[in-house]
Amino acid sequence: MDSANQIVAQKRWFSVRPKFLAGCAAAVSVLFLPDIIALSYALKLTTLGLATSSILSGWFLLLMDGGPKQIWRYVLATIAAIYLVISLPVFLFEISQIRWLMRHPWAHWFSMYVRPWVHLGFVLIFLSIIFSYFGQGRARLAFVTGSLLLLVLRLATDTWLF
Repeated sequence: MDSANQIVAQKRWFSVRPKFLAGCAAAVSVLFLPDIIALSYALKLTTLGLATSSILSGWFLLLMDGGPKQIWRYVLATIAAIYLVISLPVFLFEISQIRWLMRHPWAHWFSMYVRPWVHLGFVLIFLSIIFSYFGQGRARLAFVTGSLLLLVLRLATDTWLF
């Protein structure tokens, strides 16, 4: 019996948790995907589409979660979810070829809307990643995935206009 316990104890030293592997994969993808995505307009749109579907499914999972909720975690996850949703039009505009909007009479209002993402873009995205971890269950996974995809997209775009 004693040797069996030693074998089980030795196996624990070499086991790796799947969440750790997923975190490593996310870190590697954030490092290398922006260079790949920057070369293709279709890949940028695909990344934005995946981020959008992830964020929308995160909202669905957040609202449908019937388990016990800690209010402060729920509030922080909701703040992250709101930020992620209102940032989607900004990313769409920045990767699209719709430059006629800058000559539109209401361009000043859109410029005011986009300004926080231009000047505080990475800070806001990193805060959304951190706040997304306060979600519970599958909603957390969906929001973290969406915010990481938006980070990759932000790193893949060259210069933001406004």
